[in-house]
Amino acid sequence: FIVLFICFVWHRKIFIYLFPVLMIKKIVIKICLLILITIGLNIIYNLTFYKKDLAEKCEQILEINNNQATTDIFYFAESSNFNTREDDSIKNSISEITNFFYPKLKFTAINKPASHAGIFKKWLTQINLKEHKPKAIIVTLNLRSFDAAWIHSKLETPLQESMVLAQPYPNLINRFLLSLQAFDNKTEKQREKEMLNEWENTQLIFPFPFKHKTVKEWDNSMANGSYLNADGSWDNDKIELACHYVKSYAFNIKESNPRIKDYDEILNWCNINEVPLYLNLLAENIEYADSLVGKELVFLIKENRDFLVKRYSKNNCVVVDNLELVRGKEFTDQTWTTEHYGYKGRMVIAKNLAIAIKNKFNTDYKNLY
Repeated sequence: FIVLFICFVWHRKIFIYLFPVLMIKKIVIKICLLILITIGLNIIYNLTFYKKDLAEKCEQILEINNNQATTDIFYFAESSNFNTREDDSIKNSISEITNFFYPKLKFTAINKPASHAGIFKKWLTQINLKEHKPKAIIVTLNLRSFDAAWIHSKLETPLQESMVLAQPYPNLINRFLLSLQAFDNKTEKQREKEMLNEWENTQLIFPFPFKHKTVKEWDNSMANGSYLNADGSWDNDKIELACHYVKSYAFNIKESNPRIKDYDEILNWCNINEVPLYLNLLAENIEYADSLVGKELVFLIKENRDFLVKRYSKNNCVVVDNLELVRGKEFTDQTWTTEHYGYKGRMVIAKNLAIAIKNKFNTDYKNLY
């Protein structure tokens, strides 16, 4: 009886000791099985639906992957690159015209309307440097992308949605996050409220006295009969356009601006990977800004240009300044504020860009004039 009792107690102690070990072992096995199943499903997803989802949500990633091996220079842009006028005799984009100056190099343009540096920096991460390292990266530097209307645009939600599949996680996980709408998914009303709040509360800074302290004040002033017709009635078309210019360009770029962080990350990526970076600062309609609104708005535009040129003209980066190179009549949109140009305007920017990158590709340059 004593022997049996001792055996019972001893085996019970062994069971009590082994129970946590057995439970941990079961948990580890289940975790390993889950990981293996996830890896397997990820492989199946990559082979089946992944490219279809990319084509639907972010075809730019496919373009980068498909052209990676043969591309010498990537050109990242919004609609400024490819927009044309109906009366253009030549429809080539800015990147294509620039490529004419370098016939031995292959330029690949990655475009998406309304995109900005926050999107461009994610495109960069899709470049497989081990497969083929590009000789340079050209990124459009659009002054209006720093303003409140663009930062809080209703187009920002679909842009952010398109980038979920570009996150540094397994593709299946990204697809799962996309189905959960795990991105900056604000409503149009939320974004509009943020924009209006910025226009109402952000103080404009001038080194000289100016009566309007905010965009809202300035916009209201322009909207209340700033231009009159010959009969004394309000020239509503001209007033509306003047207000567009105020809301598009009346701001001071500061380090807190989210676009600054985005361009800083782009520059940092290029520096780390030793890829030359060219920021193609786009032309703005300075003539109309001056004639419609006045010297104060032109001051802000040029001051913001100077800030960007000074900040990014260093290390591995060249800022190509096109701000004042395109005449007002060469802009496609005559009743709105955009960076869309007729053929002559695109040619001016492309030529200036081609000359700027000669410092790196002088032996490949072909003078077309």
